[in-house]
Amino acid sequence: MSTMNKSYKFTVHDESVNTYGFRMLTDGANLTEFEKNPVVLYNHNDWEAPIGRADRIYKENGTIVAEIVFDTADPKAAEIAGKVERGFLRMASVGAWPPEEATDDELMKLNGQTGPTVTRWTLREISICPIGANHNALAMYDRITGKRIDLADRNTVIRLIDNINDVDINPKKENNMSVITQMLCLSDSASEQAIAEEVRKLIALRDQYQSEIAGLKTENKNLQVKLDTYEQKEREARKTQAVALVDAAVKDGRIDASGRDAWLKNLERDFENASVQLASITRRQTVATQVIPEGKSGAITLRDMTFQDILKADRLKELKQDKELYRQKFREAYGHEPA
Repeated sequence: MSTMNKSYKFTVHDESVNTYGFRMLTDGANLTEFEKNPVVLYNHNDWEAPIGRADRIYKENGTIVAEIVFDTADPKAAEIAGKVERGFLRMASVGAWPPEEATDDELMKLNGQTGPTVTRWTLREISICPIGANHNALAMYDRITGKRIDLADRNTVIRLIDNINDVDINPKKENNMSVITQMLCLSDSASEQAIAEEVRKLIALRDQYQSEIAGLKTENKNLQVKLDTYEQKEREARKTQAVALVDAAVKDGRIDASGRDAWLKNLERDFENASVQLASITRRQTVATQVIPEGKSGAITLRDMTFQDILKADRLKELKQDKELYRQKFREAYGHEPA
């Protein structure tokens, strides 16, 4: 496969502890100076010609990522590009100028960290490495001489950090520490290790609670789905029951068919009360029960008749004389008050 103009993505830096005992924060990295001349070297050999360039470099989730293109017109660069393509070279690392800010605060340290935490630094170059000091294979250069600094010499590292202007790598801010120890229910004389341990406990407790909250959110979501399903089934069952009640009322003459939709809406709004009202309406009497036997006196009262029977008997005018009875009969027939 051709490697000409092909871009390879490398993670060139992260915030882990390097083999020199210290670490450098990604957020504190200044990439501007490098972007002006984004050279890629081999094994930090800055006395040799570059083997490529970084077409793009950016910070991502606590790491620095570079997209590297090799100069395949250069035989050595082409050879290295081929080894990268075939998977024989996989490591890239940063070359940096000496740190500009650092702290020896125990709260900033990770497990196994013996040196300070560098909080501000500037990227000088990127190198492809066959075997690095560790997975982020750091190199540093003297700004005055331009020569590579031997980070394997711990005294050199200490001198680098000590030379940072106006930085105290072992700060003792009594007022701030007093506030922290009080918040953690520790004595003012508590060591940084003791404070760090309490902070780690709080972080672990926070992670535990976040996990529990996530579980409760999932459980709540599942319960809401079940509730929505149940309520939907209830609504469908009520609708079916309402249709049956109204159709039965139309059939037995308690209400007129023209009032069917109005009663269905009443049942949808307030099923309990509307169903009670519907059940209380007197059923329409049959013709046989309305016939007055010969020799018997008397007449069927309006109260015993349905609204439709009153209309058929042409007794509406008579009904309207009793306004309360008129409203009752109209409501029974149509499910709402007369206009």
